[in-house]
Amino acid sequence: GISIFAKRNWDSTIWLAFQSFNVFVGFFCFIFTTGFVVTNTSDVLIFIKGACIWATGVIMTISLAMCLAFRSNFRKFLEEMLFVDRLLDIPLIRHVVADEEGSKSIELKNLVNNTQIKLFKYTKILLRCYVFCVYFVATLYLCSPIYEMLIRHDKSLRLLAFDMWFPWDLENLYVYIATFIYHVYAGYLCCVAYPGLQSMIILLVGQKIRHLRVLTFILLNLDELVMETLKENQEQWHACCTDILLQCVDHYVNLKNFSNRLNKICRPFYLTLILVAIILVCMCSVKIAKSDKLSLDTMKYYTHELCFILVVLMFCLLGQQVENECEKLDIAVTEKWYIFNRHHKLNVRIFKMATGQKMPIYIFGTITLSLPTFTWFIKTGMSFFTLVM
Repeated sequence: GISIFAKRNWDSTIWLAFQSFNVFVGFFCFIFTTGFVVTNTSDVLIFIKGACIWATGVIMTISLAMCLAFRSNFRKFLEEMLFVDRLLDIPLIRHVVADEEGSKSIELKNLVNNTQIKLFKYTKILLRCYVFCVYFVATLYLCSPIYEMLIRHDKSLRLLAFDMWFPWDLENLYVYIATFIYHVYAGYLCCVAYPGLQSMIILLVGQKIRHLRVLTFILLNLDELVMETLKENQEQWHACCTDILLQCVDHYVNLKNFSNRLNKICRPFYLTLILVAIILVCMCSVKIAKSDKLSLDTMKYYTHELCFILVVLMFCLLGQQVENECEKLDIAVTEKWYIFNRHHKLNVRIFKMATGQKMPIYIFGTITLSLPTFTWFIKTGMSFFTLVM
C-alpha cells in the first residue's frame, strides 16, 4: 500500500521480491482454501467454515496481486493526487492562498487547507481502527486452535487456525509447526493487505471528493471571489469570471481523467469485494445461527462478518459521496448564469455538458458503488442465508 509506494526505493529489487513473495503466499492460500472447500462439500457446517476463510483469502490475494501488477500506476496516482496538492494548480487558489483579503477568499483558503487536513486525519483514524479489527479477527482465529489443544491434553491433536487442505500429512510435529507458521504469516499478511490497499483507494477517492467540493464552492461564489481578486480594477470583471470558469473546466477535465484511470484499475476489486462479501456474510450468519452464540469459536465469526459489512459500507458511502458532490457541482455550474456576458454563458453551457456525465464509480455494467448497492448487498446476503438455512 501507500507505506511502500511512499518510499524512495519503492521500485527496488528488494521491494519487488518482497511483494512477489507475498503474492506467492496469497496464491497458495487460495489453492489450499479452495481445496478444503471442494473436498468438504458433503459436510455443510465444515463447508461453511471453509467458505469463510476462502472468501477472505480471495480478497487478500487480489489485493496483493493488484499492488504488484499495478505498482507503477498506483505510484503515479499518489504522485498526482496525494504527495502534492493539485488544487494549487488552479491559479485562483494559488492567489487566494497567498492573499487573505476578502471574506470569500479566506473561506476558500480555509476550505482548501482544512479539507486536506481532515482527509488525512480521518483516514489515519480509520486505518488504525481497521488494522486493529483485522488483527483482532486474525488473532481470534489463531488462538482458537491453540486453546482447543490446551484444554484437550491430546498431544496427537493437530488443529490449524484456518481451514485449508494440504497435500502433506500433519502427523510429523515439525511439519505441523511449519504449517502453523504459514497460517500465522498468511493471517497477519491479510491484516496488512486489506488496510494497505483499501486505505490507499480511500485517500485517492477522498481527494476526488475534496476537489469536487472546492470547485463547487468556487462556482457558487464566482462573482464575489472575482470582485475580491480585482479590488479596484472592476472593468475586467467579466473577463476574469470567464478566465476562472475556464480554470475550473480544465481542472474538472483532469480530475475526470484521473477518476477514469483509477476506476479502470479498481473496478474488478470493487466487484469481487461485493460478491465475495455476500458469500462471507451468508456463511458467517449460518455458522452463528447453528453454533453456541457466546463461545470463543463463534465470536470470530461475529467479528469477521461485521468487518466485511463495514468495509462494503465504507466503499459504498464513498461512491455515494462522489455522486452527491457531482450533483452539487452540476447545479453550481449554472448558478447566477444570467449576470454574465454572452461569451461566459457559452462556456457555462460547455461546462454543463461535461458535468452532466458526472463521475460514477462503476462496478459492473451500469451498477455504481452507492448506498442502493449496499442495500442490495445486504438483501442478497440475507436471501442466501435464508436459502442455506
